[in-house]
Amino acid sequence: MGKHETLYPRVDRDHYPTPPWVVAALAEHVNLTGHDVWEPATGSGRMAEALKAAGAARVYCTDIVEYGYPLDALFDFVSPQRLNLAQPFDTITNPAFGPRGKTAEAFIAAGLRRRSRGGVLALLLPADFDSATTRSRFFRDCSLFAAKIVLTRRIVWFSHSNPKKERPKENSAWFVWSEPDLLRVRRPIILYAPNGGGDG
Repeated sequence: MGKHETLYPRVDRDHYPTPPWVVAALAEHVNLTGHDVWEPATGSGRMAEALKAAGAARVYCTDIVEYGYPLDALFDFVSPQRLNLAQPFDTITNPAFGPRGKTAEAFIAAGLRRRSRGGVLALLLPADFDSATTRSRFFRDCSLFAAKIVLTRRIVWFSHSNPKKERPKENSAWFVWSEPDLLRVRRPIILYAPNGGGDG
């Protein structure tokens, strides 16, 4: 995830744990109940636990390094390595952003390449990530791009002793890719969640 707040040092490997409400917001529009899910940037496991709470039957956890949460495998998602998972499965994660968003772009490319037939790819990214013309191949020109779920709350990534200075400045969204028959609406569409809004 890209962090635009310059008052804080960048976290190593962009390890920013995702609050559970962000996954609950995704679940308002993407059915996770009974689904197997691959979380390829598991980190400390907050998203994996939120996916289970949202009804996922199985969450397969991998990451490039260990952060203390049990992993099914150490695995570099953007590498050419292969990982055989029982299909179908959804791939859902908050990817590392990297300089100029290049790591996030690599996650999209890898996610589309590794996508399970019948599964959904959902990545948490800055809300304006699809506006760059150099990324049109992932969005406007990609037949699998299904939806953008704009978060109506801002995610608090950094704790601060002064709550007024903790208020986040970045808008985020879930970007969703799937086969055309998985969403019974014209694609791509813009949706909003959580159903209540408000910052923080």
